[in-house]
Amino acid sequence: MSEESTSQQADQRLIAVEELFDREIRPLLASHLGGANVTGIDDQGAVQIEFTGACTVCAFRRNTIVGSIYPRLRHVEGVNSVSTPGVAITVQQQHRMAAMYDNFEARAKERAEQSPSHHECHSA
Repeated sequence: MSEESTSQQADQRLIAVEELFDREIRPLLASHLGGANVTGIDDQGAVQIEFTGACTVCAFRRNTIVGSIYPRLRHVEGVNSVSTPGVAITVQQQHRMAAMYDNFEARAKERAEQSPSHHECHSA
């Protein structure tokens, strides 16, 4: 793969991450008077972020990464994890949480498919 092709893929990945941040993550953080900026993506696919506003001093930054940011970003091709200075969280922890979300979503979908619809329950 050429260096130019790799650079174009990295640019596309950064664009996709920024679009997702604008669409889903920044509004969520803003509702708590906080925010985050993407400062880069390394060669291993770790998205580096910097929290802003109220998020800079929030005790729940780690939970925000694990529960809100990484679960959304992991669907961007080439993204492997999220990191920020001052928040200790491993790639393995993020992947474990993602697997738990996948399991929960699969079970919820299965229950929805198995349960009778509203119309079936009240028809007679």
